[in-house]
Amino acid sequence: MMFHIVGSHLCPNTIYAITKCKDAGIPFGFKDLSASLKDLKYFLALHEHDGIYDPYRNMSGKEDYEKNGKIGLPCFVFEDGFKTLEDLGFE
Repeated sequence: MMFHIVGSHLCPNTIYAITKCKDAGIPFGFKDLSASLKDLKYFLALHEHDGIYDPYRNMSGKEDYEKNGKIGLPCFVFEDGFKTLEDLGFE
């Protein structure tokens, strides 16, 4: 396995990433924070401590967060520890 997708089966961006990977035949694991307490804890640890989530943590205190805020899904976590929130561009 090359990487894990950390996301939610309720998130359209996560579903899109999963679909693109499947269509391209790219193997991946899926950590579904909406379906697994263990996966939710994994996501929360990333969200609270990893620098890639700094903009999202700063967003959470804003007045319009509930309407316009984002939590940073999906997150791609590679075997070597590299993490990104960017679209991987699989076609």
